[in-house]
Amino acid sequence: MPNVKIPTGTDLYFESHGAGEPVVLIPSTGFSGDCWKPSQMPLADSCQLILHDPRGCGRSAPAQQIYTINQMANDVVALLDHLKIEAAHIVGHSMGGRIGLEMTLNFPGRVKSLVMAASGSGQAPRPGADCVEGVPFRHIHALATMDFEHVLREEYTDSSAMFTDDHRAAHPAEVEAFFKHVYATHAKLPEYINLILARHSWEATHRLGDVLRPTLILIGDKDSGRSNHVAQAKALQERIPGASFKTLPGQAHGFPWQAPEMTNAAILEWARAHA
Repeated sequence: MPNVKIPTGTDLYFESHGAGEPVVLIPSTGFSGDCWKPSQMPLADSCQLILHDPRGCGRSAPAQQIYTINQMANDVVALLDHLKIEAAHIVGHSMGGRIGLEMTLNFPGRVKSLVMAASGSGQAPRPGADCVEGVPFRHIHALATMDFEHVLREEYTDSSAMFTDDHRAAHPAEVEAFFKHVYATHAKLPEYINLILARHSWEATHRLGDVLRPTLILIGDKDSGRSNHVAQAKALQERIPGASFKTLPGQAHGFPWQAPEMTNAAILEWARAHA
């Protein structure tokens, strides 16, 4: 589908597949909407699946030089306006969950339900030095000492952050194919830095009590390295009123791609229950 110029100042690329309950998938830092293919495409058999490239990623180009989580949440609202969709189920993975949470806090009437997949509410619930606002040392050090592709490879394929060690050992070709697929439309270095700055300058932990929409916290039980998303997920559960919590066994940060059938079933069951 072609790009659409939305009033938030972004030339936004999006796709809409299928019919039924609208489900918007918001990807992680630097990923384009293509990251959901083909793993989450079966959802389009049962709902209206909406994918997009967040600003600075893939085929979406913002007019502004500064990125914020608030801007990216407003981009999703503007996309729903363009599609004439009053409210949708919002599914955000990692930074995409932050975008979805910001949208839910600011525009609760546009959100039927929220799925926070391997995500968090900011720096405050993180352990140790990571609780300090700002970009962590490890990100700065990696970008200063390795070429960009090496930085992404280390996170996406060469460590247990995205895929578990067992899965990487058993399916090396699949993991490599995933990297090549997402790298093709991944944000470039300048945009990636802007996205990291947006991610780490945003904080909503103090606002979690104001979440008014049904919320599912979806987390792999192996997602405890580095930023410890398991701990962040538990903080979400404790602070969001009435939040549901679902653990995916044997999964790390990349469970939508390591276990797509399990992930899709959880998303579809949740969307149907909150139609």
